[in-house]
Amino acid sequence: MAEAIAPTWAFVTPSYSGDYRRCLLLCRSMDALLAGNWVHYVVVDRPHFAMFKHLQSPRRQVLVTDDVLPGKMRLLFHMPFLGGRSVWWSRSGGFAIGWHLQQMVKIGIASHLSEDGIAYCDSDTFFLKPFDTAALSEGKKIRLYRSPSAAKVADGANPAFMRAALNMLHLPIDASYHGYIDNFVTWRRQDVLELQSYLGQKNHGQWQRAFRNRINFSEYNLYGLYVEKLGRGQDTHFATSEHLCKTHWLRSPMNGLEVAGFCGSLKSSEVMVGIQSFAGIEMALLEQQFEQCLTKVKLV
Repeated sequence: MAEAIAPTWAFVTPSYSGDYRRCLLLCRSMDALLAGNWVHYVVVDRPHFAMFKHLQSPRRQVLVTDDVLPGKMRLLFHMPFLGGRSVWWSRSGGFAIGWHLQQMVKIGIASHLSEDGIAYCDSDTFFLKPFDTAALSEGKKIRLYRSPSAAKVADGANPAFMRAALNMLHLPIDASYHGYIDNFVTWRRQDVLELQSYLGQKNHGQWQRAFRNRINFSEYNLYGLYVEKLGRGQDTHFATSEHLCKTHWLRSPMNGLEVAGFCGSLKSSEVMVGIQSFAGIEMALLEQQFEQCLTKVKLV
């Protein structure tokens, strides 16, 4: 029997000028530590393209948000006082601000890719261990992160996000569900296209209408619920509750010793860290941890 061909991977990172230095660190870490058949797509708004375009390489493309979003999403204005975040509007999708728009980008970009799998790494994450994309699949099945146990919506993490996803998918609210929110999340591109089609059928042929004027939602819960409850999840994914990324979710800063302790205590499954940009941690401390990681890798 012939061996299954390993999936090709599109790593996707929506970013903006306020996260430029973080995105640069992610790119450096991928180039140094990520093995396998992958291409990296960084998506930014047109006014920020000049800042990011030098990141392009044989393995990396910088795309413009306008070219990824469906319909006629229009950039209304940027907010320099909020780090360059943007406000968008369309008749079909309504208003979208900052990271809400990035969630739509993560779904819309599937229509512009040819790779088998999509891996999402936000620009405030970076690798600290060598990693091969072969670990993201088992035969033809793609890795799907989900929480260890199912829970009622009110008892789970981020109930507003879960409730929004269930409403968008027309699933009952009173059942128990797993959660799918994590950093370093992987999807199967064909399933994203099928999710687009499903949402389109429920929203006058335009999947983006499902997001119209929504504030609290999670694209990760939306996809996970779709493939496991409405799609062919058992055939296309293998589920795991192991984290690939150790994340600092809080708005609390860390000093040098705390950052070193955080980055130096990864579990065996964790290969990268995510330090939320709003935590106010100095970039120099994170860059220092990466440089130390490179030194260790070179010594092995």
